[in-house]
Amino acid sequence: MIMTMTKWIEIAVRISNQWNLAAFGVAAILFIVLKVQGRKMNPFGRSAIIALALVCLVPTLASTYVEITRIADRNRTIYHVRTIVLGPTETPIEDTKVWSSASGEPKRITGGWQFDIPEGSKPLNGKLTIYASVESAFLTGKAEMQLGEDRNPTVTIVLRADTSANVRGIIVDGSGNGVFAARVLVVGYENEAVVTGTGGSFSLPAHAASGQMVRIHVQKNGYAAANEDCPAGDSPATIVMNKAR
Repeated sequence: MIMTMTKWIEIAVRISNQWNLAAFGVAAILFIVLKVQGRKMNPFGRSAIIALALVCLVPTLASTYVEITRIADRNRTIYHVRTIVLGPTETPIEDTKVWSSASGEPKRITGGWQFDIPEGSKPLNGKLTIYASVESAFLTGKAEMQLGEDRNPTVTIVLRADTSANVRGIIVDGSGNGVFAARVLVVGYENEAVVTGTGGSFSLPAHAASGQMVRIHVQKNGYAAANEDCPAGDSPATIVMNKAR
């Protein structure tokens, strides 16, 4: 009996829910009573035990049902986030790529896009970021919002020109040697001109997006000035300067 009681105690201490613990206690009492008596209980005693067990179990089942219902309602609750995308002139743009920091694909609606985000899928901090871009025009934008009580929020994104890339490369002469001390600039931004080093390399703010073409102007005494369109981004450009005649 001592070993049996020890096992019951070991099981009991692992139960955290008070209702489950109560039901467990009823089962333990029933087990001990049957062990001690060594015979079947009379109908009245058995009915009393069953009634007591139900008293303890019903709140547990009710609590479980409430929790399951709460989780189901949470998953059924959906944020319908309407997204409007405007161009630099703040007029609506249709040909736009739109995505968000949460799960879910955007769907087209009148005047924009809509993200359907179940509450169970929203970020833990409730913050949502929606991005938009028109790659062919090098326009990008984003908007941040807090998902709260409003299940049908609207967010507006104004696209701006992406000017984050640099343009880099090397200036060489007709023989392929780097041209030292050549003055290099992006046309329109003369005050940002740089001078090439020993190897003829340069790097400048492109004031453009990666992949966008920018006009580079190069000059040095003894050489004919060069103007060439080069792609902004990580791909280096090579510009050839010819000796002046």
